[in-house]
Amino acid sequence: MLRCKHLRLDQGKVGRAKKILKGTTETEATDKALERVIQEEKERLRRRNLMRRIIQLRSSLGKIKEDSAEWVRLASKERTLSV
Repeated sequence: MLRCKHLRLDQGKVGRAKKILKGTTETEATDKALERVIQEEKERLRRRNLMRRIIQLRSSLGKIKEDSAEWVRLASKERTLSV
């Protein structure tokens, strides 16, 4: 649904947004900017949910007995051997 809105906007910001988003009009640039904000929020929520699932999985596995520092040392040795 489209509605006509009368807004007071900083012309400098509108101009920069128009240039950055490659909008041909101020309305198009504003619409693209709003769409970008919405997409960024969706992505932020997606990442947050993913991290929540990872944390749940890790906590369900319990404490890992292996030393991750040892993995790093082994990988470092393999890299020096292969060079």
